[in-house]
Amino acid sequence: MQAGKAKGFFRSPPGKFGIHLAWGIAAGISLLLLFAKMVEDLLYHELGTFDTVVAQFIQSFASNGLTKVAILITQIGSPSFDIIIMLAAGSYFLFRLKHTWEALVLAISFAGGGLLSYALKNIFHRARPDIQHLVNAGGYSFPSGHAMISATFYGMLGYLIWLNLRERNKPSWYVAVVTAIFIVSIGISRIYLGVHFPSDVAAGFAAGGAWLTACIIGLNAIRYYRKH
Repeated sequence: MQAGKAKGFFRSPPGKFGIHLAWGIAAGISLLLLFAKMVEDLLYHELGTFDTVVAQFIQSFASNGLTKVAILITQIGSPSFDIIIMLAAGSYFLFRLKHTWEALVLAISFAGGGLLSYALKNIFHRARPDIQHLVNAGGYSFPSGHAMISATFYGMLGYLIWLNLRERNKPSWYVAVVTAIFIVSIGISRIYLGVHFPSDVAAGFAAGGAWLTACIIGLNAIRYYRKH
């Protein structure tokens, strides 16, 4: 009897919300632990082998054509381009779809990711790789701002597109795949172009993913309490 009640609860809106919340918290904590591990390895100078092996592998594919593609991808992940996409997407959600909270959380994911990246860079003061940079890059290296903001902003944008397609009963699985490939490509481009260590990019994804998870949890909580 109690087993049946338990199944009924987990199938109810509060139960489903609780399950999603638990998974979200677990994912966020896991990403924070990963970032903390990378910080520990950075402080104890244990990232050298990882950075060397991964960077040499990625840069071994260098060619004129691939360099042009990498520069294009890294420019798409630049702050100026991100702001344009943010204004366009935010305006669409706000004025066309009338989804005020989604537009607000998208802006928060972008602004929070940028501020967090700036703060972390100025905490760790890691210099960029001492090799030829194929694009201009200033400031500190750890974590990668491109990787972090792409994870937070484009991750949230992809989630919102996926969510809206799903609610209209339209195919949505491909959005997650395209979003993940796009975000990873931005991170790889930074390594290929010599402006970041692989650990900078991995740390950016970990910290950005944790912030993205927090934003998604917040949005889902708002949506749940507005409906109930």
